[in-house]
Amino acid sequence: MVHRRAVPPRAEVQALCPRAAVRRVRARGDGGRAAGLTAAWPDRLDAALSLTARRYAFERAHPVAGNPLAGFFRRDVAAMGRAAIAARPERLLVRASTGAPGWAAVPWLAFFAPQVTRSMRHGLYVAVFVNARDEGVVLSLQHGAADALRLHGPDAGLRHLRAQAAATRAALPGHGFRAGPVDLGSPAALPQGYQAGCAVWDAWSARDEALEGFDAALVRMLDLYRLRVAP
Repeated sequence: MVHRRAVPPRAEVQALCPRAAVRRVRARGDGGRAAGLTAAWPDRLDAALSLTARRYAFERAHPVAGNPLAGFFRRDVAAMGRAAIAARPERLLVRASTGAPGWAAVPWLAFFAPQVTRSMRHGLYVAVFVNARDEGVVLSLQHGAADALRLHGPDAGLRHLRAQAAATRAALPGHGFRAGPVDLGSPAALPQGYQAGCAVWDAWSARDEALEGFDAALVRMLDLYRLRVAP
């Protein structure tokens, strides 16, 4: 005679229940604007900037503290920027910011020649701005705006920055970049200062994940910067 062990009623119910469905997360047609809807963060600088431009407006509606995109931009995008210049002969500092303590109107990645400046507030540097309103990326040879606006006031500060940008532009004949007014997509005072202080620039739409020509343009912009600030 075969003796069967009694099966608890709960175990019978569990055995009859189907396995819980596994939710697969796929990239969305909205560019992954909603948090957590991309399978992995990009590991290329152009793709990371493109993703930030597409998601920034959505993420900015949430607290910046602990935000995955903010952390990714400050940490990983800065690291990608450092990797992009690793083979260059000159020393450059690389920083990235989404603002502190709150969200910045325009996040940025910047390359500083330390003998000129170590800050976005003043001096000449190369910056990559994210235009969240238009979902674009702007590469700029840039004069720092914050100190000029503080020292001269809003209107005179903008005039001062435009004069600085014009002088820098005049010293770079045949630069191959755009020279007209740039639009960073924000009416806030500091982005307006950045616009006034932009000497030469180029821009890409983030609707294309690969910002075609961005890597080569960054190299050329950094070459111009080195020529301009060489001791």
